[in-house]
Amino acid sequence: MLLTSFLAATRQYVEPRVAALAGGLNPRTSSLDESLPNYDIRLDKSAFDVRAAYLVAARMSLRKVASIREEFSRGEAKLRQSVPSVRIEYNDDARAPEVISTDVHRGRAFLTRPSTEARPDILRAFLTENSGLIGVDEDEVGVLTTVADYSNPDGNLSFVEFSQEINGIPVFRGEVKAAFTRDRELVRVVNNLASGINRNTVSAEFGSSTRAVELAATFANAPPHRMEPSEVTEKHVVFGSGDNATIAEKMYFPIEQGVAVAAWRVAIWGPVSSFYVIVDANAGTLLWHKNVTEDQTQPATYGVYANPNAMINVADSPFPFTPGPTTPTGAQGAGIARSSITRIGNEPPYQFNSLGWIADGQSVTDGNAIQAGLDRDGTDGIDPNSEASSATRNFSYSYSPFNPNTNTGDEPVPAPQTYPGSAYQQGTVTQLFYISNWFHDELYRLGFTEQAKNFQNDNFGRGGSSGDRVRAEGQDSNGFNNANFSTFADGIRPRMQMYLWAGPTPDIDGNLDADVVIHEYAHGLSNRLHGNASGLTMNMSRGLGEGWSDFYGHAMLSEATDPINGIYTTGGYDTYLGVFGYTNNYYYGIRRFPKAVMSFTGGNGRSHNPLTFADADQSQLDVSDGAFARGPYGSDNADAVHNLGEIWSSALWEVRARMINRLGWAVGNRKVLQLVTDGMKLAPLAPTFITERDAIIAAAQASSPPTVAAADVADIWAGFAVRGIGASASVQVNGTGLGDARVTQAFDLPNITQIKPIIFSDTAGNGNGFPDPGETLQVNIPLTNSTGLTANGVSLSIVGGGSADYGTMNGVETASRAVTFSVPANLPCGGVLNLTLNVTSSLGQVTFVRSFSLGSPLTTTSENFDSVSAPQFPNGWTATAYNGGVGFVTTAVGPDSAPNSAFAADPSTVGGGTDLISPTIAVTAPGATIEFRHRFDTEAAWDGGLLEISIGG
Repeated sequence: MLLTSFLAATRQYVEPRVAALAGGLNPRTSSLDESLPNYDIRLDKSAFDVRAAYLVAARMSLRKVASIREEFSRGEAKLRQSVPSVRIEYNDDARAPEVISTDVHRGRAFLTRPSTEARPDILRAFLTENSGLIGVDEDEVGVLTTVADYSNPDGNLSFVEFSQEINGIPVFRGEVKAAFTRDRELVRVVNNLASGINRNTVSAEFGSSTRAVELAATFANAPPHRMEPSEVTEKHVVFGSGDNATIAEKMYFPIEQGVAVAAWRVAIWGPVSSFYVIVDANAGTLLWHKNVTEDQTQPATYGVYANPNAMINVADSPFPFTPGPTTPTGAQGAGIARSSITRIGNEPPYQFNSLGWIADGQSVTDGNAIQAGLDRDGTDGIDPNSEASSATRNFSYSYSPFNPNTNTGDEPVPAPQTYPGSAYQQGTVTQLFYISNWFHDELYRLGFTEQAKNFQNDNFGRGGSSGDRVRAEGQDSNGFNNANFSTFADGIRPRMQMYLWAGPTPDIDGNLDADVVIHEYAHGLSNRLHGNASGLTMNMSRGLGEGWSDFYGHAMLSEATDPINGIYTTGGYDTYLGVFGYTNNYYYGIRRFPKAVMSFTGGNGRSHNPLTFADADQSQLDVSDGAFARGPYGSDNADAVHNLGEIWSSALWEVRARMINRLGWAVGNRKVLQLVTDGMKLAPLAPTFITERDAIIAAAQASSPPTVAAADVADIWAGFAVRGIGASASVQVNGTGLGDARVTQAFDLPNITQIKPIIFSDTAGNGNGFPDPGETLQVNIPLTNSTGLTANGVSLSIVGGGSADYGTMNGVETASRAVTFSVPANLPCGGVLNLTLNVTSSLGQVTFVRSFSLGSPLTTTSENFDSVSAPQFPNGWTATAYNGGVGFVTTAVGPDSAPNSAFAADPSTVGGGTDLISPTIAVTAPGATIEFRHRFDTEAAWDGGLLEISIGG
């Protein structure tokens, strides 16, 4: 993949379309090992017995677990009393409240009022007040450690993060993050604390670290572990030395509410793929696994390919072609000369680089943020003395990179290899160093700072963990035709591997294609901002990572004169002849379609990039609707991560286009990058397209004054809607990359809603408070505009009845009007009255249907299970379990109304279930209704419920 993600997982940049191009595609090195998919025991149905054993060992019954979950529900209800627009999103692994926020569909609102208190105090008070929802008590909240408290450099948002430990040992993903406005209003809380843990009863027996590393190596298909410990502390053990050392850390792994297993998290480096593996060394059990590799003072002078008109002073490549050709006719970019750029690296506005790019007195391409060199000796890592070197700090070299117009250029690798490298090698290493430092600096300005877990050797006392500058390995000998980035947690150095591209002769050096370099580095950004490299584990989340990486490359390398209606590619230079005879590299690049807004069409009237959200779903996939046929790269599986990334990146490109049209390039391009970056900080750990979209909107709502925020939010909604990720779009199945994702696309925008109760007045009739046949009613209908946008000319009409004007409704407003309606006299008492409400405004038309029973209702049957002693049922009720299911019982734990409720625990096996059948209920009128209250806690794509009604037996 062209990008990386080193949480402990390696990702590939390219997915060749092997079936279509058999024999014609040059070999490429992939970090993806299909035999080692990411794993979480909590999501593994086949491991039910293993998880159950952990519950037994912890003396945690299913009833106790259910009690904790009941507290979640009560906590949610309590918070909703003070924040009516609150929306809670539960995670899949722990099934606990993760995202606590106001509903972005309902406009600008926050969880707390403006405050002068310190941000950590505000967050701690909120957690204490809502301890039932969070799942930790007041004492536990009090001992959470503040690991981050900072503002973005431009001050638009601030962030606080607490971490959770048990007796001094970290809890896996045990963190809670929060964002604040300038006025210290609490915007959103992202909670991943382990709930219900009794720190006095958890096991302190972690087992052998050596055994843990041996197990981890086995689970990662790595060579047998034979190293002795080189460093031993109370919390971690290091095996071996150097950047590729194996590190085992003690960690508590939450299996279930109230249950945490003493485990080891092991970081294992491989030649291409690297892994985080969490194991229970005592039981020999694999708990979690992730491939962290994702594909794809004194001044110094750099001889580099630069572009002073771009957002960062970097050219796309030695032969840039941006925007690219509008037809795939094989056109190539014209060559440009290298520029001589002299800079320290801490010039305004980059004063945060206290040591500059290269520290005073140093003479190689190794600085505080980046170490760039060669990896040619096959041992994995930057070869000794392979950095670009200059005693005068003038890193300018004479070389000729491959020219796609003439098919000529210098050989990139000398024979034999020498150190320092050849002029060609030192020149391209300098380019890699130059690009990477620029990207680091602009990300810092966007808020990827020390406390946000960025990559730096020295954090200057500003927080975060130091010692993790990027090691950028040019001309890496472990592969060809790709690039990747491996990201572990803060404090462990990430690795960028840039390969040669062996299409033409001589080879193309990947160090020179800036959008590929940025793509890879951006994997590090997205992985660190989602769970400190442990968050992007699900397939759709990894697809988001690919999309972000493409997007940051295009946006950072853009310039003010770039047209919105243009063609933009990823890997345009590198992919020349990447497939036999492939010369449309500057139209397609490494993707199926070029980056282009939907409205930009070819001569046939079709979009250059036709992708929408439906194209993430194999059952809806259609890649035949573009201006030209799809390119040769990319999988045929709709939900392959790079294919998903194309859709996500295209949606962000639509948002960017709207912001630039409204604000201009200088402001709009930077603003969209800022909001996308902030959105990553506000998202859940395993985001989908929908949750990440909502996180970006939440960032926009909180970043600016209301009128500015409303305009920003409107651009975001409109951009996503163009690509089918509109207000009512949804994800049914996340997918695994094998064509099994299922989504529903929608092109709608937020609109006026009818949520609050409709009130009837029948004073002109019998005055009993219910609609009756033949009565003329005054129907008071409240409409709510919570879109953040002003709705002009709002009107409502009832089909077959009257109408009313609501006038202008502000972005957050509810208004009610009385509308006359006469109930048809021929409808029976006990029948159903369906009112069709048509609402029109400047936001568009929307229709609601509301149903009401006619006449005064009469209750004929009721049951609350309170007449029996648990676990018995009243006469006539039967419970039947099947296929290993756990039967319904009555229980006094967590009833809706005391003392009893009916309850069924999770099935013990896949396919297991249980039925609860009521006695016969007499239906005496066509408008009869059956009402029931229920709560459920289901796992997406595994569990479900069904209400069946049998009429007449």
